[in-house]
Amino acid sequence: MLKLHHDNPKHTLHTISAFNFLSEAIKRTIAEKDIDLVVMGTQGASGTKGVIFGSNTVKAMEIIRECPVLAVPKDIQFTNPMEIVFPTNFKTSFKRQKLIYLIEIAKMFESTVSILYVSKKHDLTELQKSNKQLLEDIMEPISYSFHHLTEKDVSEGITSFVESRNSDMIAFINHKHFFFNSVFSKPLVKEIGYKPIVPILALH
Repeated sequence: MLKLHHDNPKHTLHTISAFNFLSEAIKRTIAEKDIDLVVMGTQGASGTKGVIFGSNTVKAMEIIRECPVLAVPKDIQFTNPMEIVFPTNFKTSFKRQKLIYLIEIAKMFESTVSILYVSKKHDLTELQKSNKQLLEDIMEPISYSFHHLTEKDVSEGITSFVESRNSDMIAFINHKHFFFNSVFSKPLVKEIGYKPIVPILALH
């Protein structure tokens, strides 16, 4: 729980009361306060075992596009994110502006970004190859590596990768056709295989 009275001179905490839906209240606050990052703590859907994030958090990650949203599962102890997993299917071209927060976080903590491609197919199309090369150019200032898993299910592939490597964070660009449709939707909050111990950073 956040305490308004603390001894850390680097932080100033304020409370805001709003009579509105949570996501709409957040969007309004982002606009009024010029917010750079939204951080949401969550314990899943009413504490349901195996459900990674509650519906408020998932909805915020889906609809808030003005700045990144970092979802932090219950009982997380902060550690420097030494490895950040970045899932992608290489089907959409990358923009430097969309990845600027990920680059800055990786620089700040000297993190390695592990770019994860989950697909049964080994060969990339010409478009995917072009997008991969563009991503290499964007990632040039930081440490990064490419990985490929031949899993049928994207969420299972991400899960097994994170678990096997004890990764510290997952970051993704919020293209609904890639991440949300395969991991979070139908139902909105979907059970996935690993324990909710890794923060997820939604970029836009």
